[in-house]
Amino acid sequence: MISADAIPLDQVPQGPVTSFRCRVQDSWIDFNDHMNAMYYGIIVYRGQAEFSALIGMGGDYVEQTGLGKVVVQSSLGYEREVRRGDELEIRSWLLGADDKRIHVLHEVFSLDTQRRVAVGEQLDLHFDLTTRRSAPMTADRQRYLAEFSRIQTAAGLPEGIGRVVRGPRARSPLT
Repeated sequence: MISADAIPLDQVPQGPVTSFRCRVQDSWIDFNDHMNAMYYGIIVYRGQAEFSALIGMGGDYVEQTGLGKVVVQSSLGYEREVRRGDELEIRSWLLGADDKRIHVLHEVFSLDTQRRVAVGEQLDLHFDLTTRRSAPMTADRQRYLAEFSRIQTAAGLPEGIGRVVRGPRARSPLT
C-alpha cells in the first residue's frame, strides 16, 4: 500500500516537484552578509522530509510499517549567494530507486532571481527500525518509485548529478 500523502502516479509531473519554500531569516545571515552554509543544509533537509512524504515514505509510512530510510551519502554544492529576505524554493527529483536505495536531488532556487543557488544530492537506504539494518522495499513500493522516477526524468535530468569535490591535490607529508 502506498501512503495517502504520496502523489498519485497520474499526477507526477515531468521534472521536479516543489517540496519546500521559505524566506531567508535574519538569523541565517553570517558575517559575510549572506546566508550561512549550514542553513542550506537545513532547508535541503526540510525539502527532503517533505519530498519523502510526497513519494509515500514520510512519517505515515514509518508509523504504519516500522520501516524508514536513512541518509548514507550526501553532497551539497553552492552555486550563488543568497541574501537576507530572499525567497527560496526546493525542487526535488527522484532520480532512481532499487530494492534498498533511493537517489534524490534537490535544487534550491531563489524566487527573487529565478536562478538555481544550490544543489543537494543524497542516497538513502531503506531501513528496518526494529532490526536497525537495511531492508528491501516491497515490490509494490519499488514499482511505484521506479515509475515516479521514470515520469519525473522523462524530459531530461537536471545538471549537477554526481558532483565530486575537486580541490588542490593532496600531498604526502614526506614529499
